[in-house]
Amino acid sequence: MPIKDPNNVNWTVVVYLFIITSLGSLASYSYHVINGGKFRVGTLIGQICVSTFAGSLVVLAASYFNWDFELAGGIAGLAGWSGATLIKALEERLIKKAKGDN
Repeated sequence: MPIKDPNNVNWTVVVYLFIITSLGSLASYSYHVINGGKFRVGTLIGQICVSTFAGSLVVLAASYFNWDFELAGGIAGLAGWSGATLIKALEERLIKKAKGDN
């Protein structure tokens, strides 16, 4: 599969998706703190890093599958919210596929 030409990438959409991912990450962490969790800057930074990685996967998927802007934005927000949970689910699915399990 050829890599898409970077000159044809709509960078405004990519930046928007990362902003939505960051908002999802902050919302998730805020929800954690509101429900009695202790605020820690290190944990917040870690949450943002993991969510940014999840958002990057959404950007790649949106580009590959030619998703509509609104769909990609919604999924990017959910990726930011779920963060490590999304990454773990994708990892398990990839491992099952690599093993040949259905």
